[in-house]
Amino acid sequence: MITEGHTAPAPDKPSRGWLTVWLIAASLLPVIVWFIRRLDDGSDEPLGLAALGLALLLAWRDRRSIRPTPLSRGGGALLLLASALATPWLPPLLRAATAVAGVALFYGMHRRPGITALLMLSLPVIASLQFWAGYPLRALSAAGVVEILHLSGVTASRAGTGILTDGQTINVDPACSGIRMLWHILAAGAALSAFHRLSIDRSIALLAMAAMLAIPANMLRALLLVAETCGKLPSAGIFHEGAGLLCTSMVLGVMWWFAARSRGAVSSSAPVLPIHRHDVVVLVFAAMAGPWLSILSHRDISPAPLSSPPAVFSFAGVTLPLQPLPATPVEEAFANGFPGTLGSFTWSDRQVILRRVTKATRRLHPSRDCLRAAGFLTTDAIVEEHGDGSRWSRFNASRPGQDLTIRERIVSEANGQTWTDVSPWFWSALFHPLNSPWRAETVIEDR
Repeated sequence: MITEGHTAPAPDKPSRGWLTVWLIAASLLPVIVWFIRRLDDGSDEPLGLAALGLALLLAWRDRRSIRPTPLSRGGGALLLLASALATPWLPPLLRAATAVAGVALFYGMHRRPGITALLMLSLPVIASLQFWAGYPLRALSAAGVVEILHLSGVTASRAGTGILTDGQTINVDPACSGIRMLWHILAAGAALSAFHRLSIDRSIALLAMAAMLAIPANMLRALLLVAETCGKLPSAGIFHEGAGLLCTSMVLGVMWWFAARSRGAVSSSAPVLPIHRHDVVVLVFAAMAGPWLSILSHRDISPAPLSSPPAVFSFAGVTLPLQPLPATPVEEAFANGFPGTLGSFTWSDRQVILRRVTKATRRLHPSRDCLRAAGFLTTDAIVEEHGDGSRWSRFNASRPGQDLTIRERIVSEANGQTWTDVSPWFWSALFHPLNSPWRAETVIEDR
């Protein structure tokens, strides 16, 4: 019923509504292209597609009650423009997150925090989380397991991400870092929040609970691995493979209970607000800026060769001369966007790739990621120690016609310290910059 002196807001003109859809899609084109490439390059599992599909499904369910305000529409349009204008400067993941926030605001999905969280988790974040948080989480899990073992009367100590007990070192390797478990738990929390229509404060509480419970759950997972390795549990692989599922299920049970008790009411249908002309103008600029700046900022970065290529190289206690090699597609995968120097050589019947950097950088990728981008299937990495005391990370890579074994490590040229994983090297380089330069050594041989 319309009272005297008030008029109902006019609904969007269909043409203007569809126009904004196409304008937003155009502004998101660089993000969409990057998203598709990340799903296919092997650096992230395509788990984000499930989160994206669920977010869209729940948004469609609540479409009659999810309505933007004039302020949120304007803010969303400005965020989309900011994401487009930042194409040459911001990393793709940050631009994508800004764009997702803009879309959520523009269409009123910020009223359902769970849906917005699912949209954020749909981005390919696992590889980045593994790089930034993988080592700290592994170290935290190892420290927690050591304390639990002490309480049980077992003598144990921690060395980095390794647990020293019963005369052996048990490594909490990257696969056990808990990043995937954390992603799954957060995605489940976001889905529960959206499904039960939780309020903002309840959604924040649920997601905070999910993040906090993921830490002890991962400690329990690592503890089961230690027990299996030490012979306290049957060594049939069932505990290693099923521990993550068991721990995740326990956390999900607690989260389901909390979300069900906090269920929100079903909102009534809200009026459709018109799309103002100034919002359309902002989206027009975003639609033009995104693709155009993406084209202008695209450039191939070719790393300079090593300024003084080494004449010899030592591996497994053997020192032999190096012979420089011309670039191959594998080296091009390594060199894509690399900020330091790179050289490729033959060493006996093996190939050696040397990368050199002078500061902590996210772009010193593990060679496994680079090989995946070149079309290889890779196994999980393990740490092996050679007779000369050197420690290397080893994994296998294969594609039709090629089966390779790869060993790699990072060495400080200042003090000789070595790392078998990029993540702990990054944190060490960040806090100890005087230990530069660092050299990443990769040894490739046929299997």
